[in-house]
Amino acid sequence: MTFQLAHTRLSHTAMQTPRSGIRDVFDEAGKIADVISLAIGEPSDTASDVVAQAGENAIEIGDTHYTDVLGSDDFREVAADYERMARDLVYDPKTEVCAVPGATYGLFLSMRVLLDPGDEVIVCTPAFPAYDAQVLLCGAKPVHVQLKPEHQMHYAAQDIEAAITPRTRAIVINSPGNPTGAVTSYDELAQIAQVCVAHNLWAISDEVYHPFVYDSSIRVAPSIAAVPGMHDRTVVVESMSKSFGMTGWRIGYLLAPQDFIERASEIAESLHSSVNTPALRAATQALLHPQQDIAARREGSFEKRSLVLHALQGSQMLKPMKPEGALYVLVDISATGLSDVEFSSRLLHESHVAVVPGEAFSDTTQRFVRVSYAGDGESIAEGVSRMSEFADNMSRTSYVAR
Repeated sequence: MTFQLAHTRLSHTAMQTPRSGIRDVFDEAGKIADVISLAIGEPSDTASDVVAQAGENAIEIGDTHYTDVLGSDDFREVAADYERMARDLVYDPKTEVCAVPGATYGLFLSMRVLLDPGDEVIVCTPAFPAYDAQVLLCGAKPVHVQLKPEHQMHYAAQDIEAAITPRTRAIVINSPGNPTGAVTSYDELAQIAQVCVAHNLWAISDEVYHPFVYDSSIRVAPSIAAVPGMHDRTVVVESMSKSFGMTGWRIGYLLAPQDFIERASEIAESLHSSVNTPALRAATQALLHPQQDIAARREGSFEKRSLVLHALQGSQMLKPMKPEGALYVLVDISATGLSDVEFSSRLLHESHVAVVPGEAFSDTTQRFVRVSYAGDGESIAEGVSRMSEFADNMSRTSYVAR
């Protein structure tokens, strides 16, 4: 007798959760030996020696046990001190700071605290793909509001308010933005804050790129949490990945009012128990003396940004949007006659350069590809050179064909 095993059903949520287009490019690029990746926002410089040594010391002395689900007292103290010193954000380290295993996890934890099935969340696009996926994982619905190139891709209160319905629960904000590089001003954030207060909404503010601003008159990107009336309705999501080169350490933190942190800790107990202890020790060391490290990383990113913009300056086929912050440039490739997916695929397989199609960030961003300048300068220069040559060759081919 032969038995045929029935296929075990997976959840509808699992089957419908979208995969990140960034990860698709990353995986495909990994199949090409000599590829230059301008796809991933991972800093080329890793954690400083003193930071790495703090993590190593924890392992050597056996400091590898569970911590409080909120993180150690000293980590929360230095995180609160850093935010107060760098950005004038005042949070009680005992009750309003929570360590998390990376900002992506922190975003999802925030949504689990705030959202019920059927709720709506406003996501301004183009946006980091995880926002939509995480909203859907909570049984809620992402509602897209298009950022406008003519407004430098800044968040606009009027456009956001027009999308609000009785089901709207929160607004996701990301400034400096991924993939746009836009830095929304304090005045613009203050207008959005008025919308949040008027409609009783939360702001989930992804601020992992806050030190990476290139206007010399601005020290760090402004936070909506600093607007009067927003402390008690904002969750600030922070990460050590970009600012300190700690991507693989998977460590970050949330800043939020006490009642939110209490609920977040209860959910976190069931999801991860506590964060990685050596990573926590290393992050504590990083935040003790942050300014020199951060300043050096920001200066390096500014130089690499200038490198990309200069390399594309004379191109007739590629038009970059000058980023105000973060680690990315959106490049308009519409003059090539290719879609964003076609352009990125051909560039990868013909010129061995990986960029991310705009489709990964929004279904209305298909005239753009995203170029990351987080990596090392030599690879960036070569990658952008190949990209320009690829586009120029298409232009010459089109001319000959005519």
